[in-house]
Amino acid sequence: MRALWRWIVVGSLVVPAAIACSGSGDPLTGGSSGPLGGGGGDDGGSTPPTFGGGGSGSGGFIHIDTPDAKPTMYSDSACKAGFYQGTFTGTYSSHITVVGIGIPVTGNIELTLDQQGDSNQQCTIQTQGEGDITESCSDVFTLSGGIITGTADGLFPYYCTMTGTLDCAKQVLDNGWIECTYCAIGVIQDGGGKASTDPLAICDGAGGNFAGVLKANYDTSTLSFTNGVWNGAEDLCTGIGGTSFASCNDGGSPGPEGGAATNYLRLDGGYGLAPNYGGSGLWGASCLNCEHD
Repeated sequence: MRALWRWIVVGSLVVPAAIACSGSGDPLTGGSSGPLGGGGGDDGGSTPPTFGGGGSGSGGFIHIDTPDAKPTMYSDSACKAGFYQGTFTGTYSSHITVVGIGIPVTGNIELTLDQQGDSNQQCTIQTQGEGDITESCSDVFTLSGGIITGTADGLFPYYCTMTGTLDCAKQVLDNGWIECTYCAIGVIQDGGGKASTDPLAICDGAGGNFAGVLKANYDTSTLSFTNGVWNGAEDLCTGIGGTSFASCNDGGSPGPEGGAATNYLRLDGGYGLAPNYGGSGLWGASCLNCEHD
């Protein structure tokens, strides 16, 4: 799970924090919708800066807007910074159906991995339940610009943002999290919340929201997220579903009645009758513009 956000000042920038780095090297940056990084240079012994941690089969489609420029690799690593695409599948039970009938969901994933530093730096990934994990910053990557789009039952559109931190040394995604909107009537406005940096989207008509975990391994031979699973619950969102008045747990905040957000997930995927609305399934993604060593 993602660590609780805290705020620090790095130079003249204010950034949310949960991956700590120290040592010399270039300033580290992440994406606007995912964990953010700040400078990691030698400051003569002051407290090292801290960075925000997040929140499968491989890719299933080719996107015509694949970026020409590749994200910066500060140092060699078995994992690669780049633009990744893949698929998202599963079953979802909505409160709108009342009886919670599970319907199939399918969709596409786009995300960017950003390397957080070079081999001369140390980064600490702060994860709830496991404590601090320290790795070379060349083996720490943040997931930014993560977007999932698709339909439920081939008819009802949904939109999700995704965040997380890849620990390349262990080849596992830490702190993976999704915040999602689905529309039962109408379409998703303006292609989702990406343009406004809002993690949720707005529906033209009735809709709902859910949030939950992402987990996956990383295959360094294929530069892919593999064996990925997701699990999300409507209990982790409040307000009027599918509207600008809705909000969802960010993975680092307590649940609606206290305790860890994951306590509100049906980890066996047993969603259905009230109040157990939500879904679970599989996901994966492969790099489209990475170069193998």
